[in-house]
Amino acid sequence: MSDVANNIRKYRLQRGLTQDALAERLHVTRQAVSNWETGKNQPDLDMLEAIAAALTVEVAALFGGEGSARAAYPRYQRKAVIWVAVLGFVTLLLLLDRLFLAPYLLKLRAQTFNIWPDLLNAIVAAPVCRVAAGMLIPAAVSLWRSVKPEGRLRIILRLAPVVLLLPVLLTWLGFIWPTVYPVTFFVLTDPTRFRLSLVMYFFPYLAGLCLYPAWC
Repeated sequence: MSDVANNIRKYRLQRGLTQDALAERLHVTRQAVSNWETGKNQPDLDMLEAIAAALTVEVAALFGGEGSARAAYPRYQRKAVIWVAVLGFVTLLLLLDRLFLAPYLLKLRAQTFNIWPDLLNAIVAAPVCRVAAGMLIPAAVSLWRSVKPEGRLRIILRLAPVVLLLPVLLTWLGFIWPTVYPVTFFVLTDPTRFRLSLVMYFFPYLAGLCLYPAWC
């Protein structure tokens, strides 16, 4: 049995994980984990990085090399860097939208009486960008440390975005068919616009905060 096989098993047991639990983290089958630990198959480099991240050790530790005695999160993983770059770009688009595009569309709406460009930007594009902005925070943290939740918390974080984004979806539909979706009347008729701001601004941010650690 190779050092890699022994070390995967050793660190898995040290973390109190079953083969099924590790397989779930890595999105592979339990048989794949078993094959790695018995030396039947050797994980490739990308998978070794994912295994090291799941077991919170350095990749070198899986080879029994220097740093094997020190459990540490492998920083600046490629996957995290890509996510930060993409989400950062979308968040920048949100900032540019708020500074330039939204005021322009509002002025265009007043001049042409065409509400759809401004409306679609406000209730579709902007909330989607806010979800990305919310995801950017845990994605940035994941450059230095793991943000993956364990057990029941992971299930809660996977359900939370559905609960948070459902009012957003209903509000979208309420703008288009307010008589068909009277539930959104409660949001759209708030004279202070507080409920609308809560749903269209804060809920997407919170959904993004939950989405990244639960699914990425």
